[in-house]
Amino acid sequence: MRPILILTKNLLVEQPMQELLQYLNYEVFCSVEVLKQLKRHPKRTHVLQNYQAIIFSETLTDEEVRSLLVFISGERLVMLRKFGHPPSIEEKDTLLKIGMNSWIYAEQSVDLLREQLAEHLMGEQMDVSSFFYQRRDLPRTLEEFKQCLTKKEDMIFDCLIAREGALVSREEICNYVWGSAPNNSRLAQTSLLVKRLKQKLYDAGFQEELIGTVWGNGYRLSPKLMEFYNSELVE
Repeated sequence: MRPILILTKNLLVEQPMQELLQYLNYEVFCSVEVLKQLKRHPKRTHVLQNYQAIIFSETLTDEEVRSLLVFISGERLVMLRKFGHPPSIEEKDTLLKIGMNSWIYAEQSVDLLREQLAEHLMGEQMDVSSFFYQRRDLPRTLEEFKQCLTKKEDMIFDCLIAREGALVSREEICNYVWGSAPNNSRLAQTSLLVKRLKQKLYDAGFQEELIGTVWGNGYRLSPKLMEFYNSELVE
């Protein structure tokens, strides 16, 4: 597994998070120098090719992060914004708009951090042009893929597709699947069904990150999947 890079202005600030990530068995590299290099030569993003994810420290301003993302966003990296506090809904929305995959914060519990990272770092990202593995026995279209889903999994998949990449809350999915107000049991079932759907996408040859989890808000389909799905409808 490739290491995680934390871009920071102060190495001491990152020590607790670095230790927490190492506790979860991630290799972590914190660097002030790489940050300086990227600021001086923003097009030299090849210095990031050995990492699987970048964490932008809370020591960086929002403007500094945006200016770096202009050049980094084309790289195959998971990008996370670190806060000193749990981010607000507005802050989470802003992160998604500028191209961040997710967020973490300084006082986060190990359980929450573990699950958030697992959502994004379990598999290598793939280009949309290599959407499938090359085995002949795997489904070649989304319609073929849907044939392996249970009724409820298929309904959730249709619900996400209908929103065309927009965020869908667990409550909305519950209403769509069961036709009634959500309760704790149904919300837990929804989380389990989405997890199974992600696994079936992975088993079918799709990249696992095609369904993104926005913690505390819901789920959304990757724009790449919607692009691929829409191209099938045109053919």
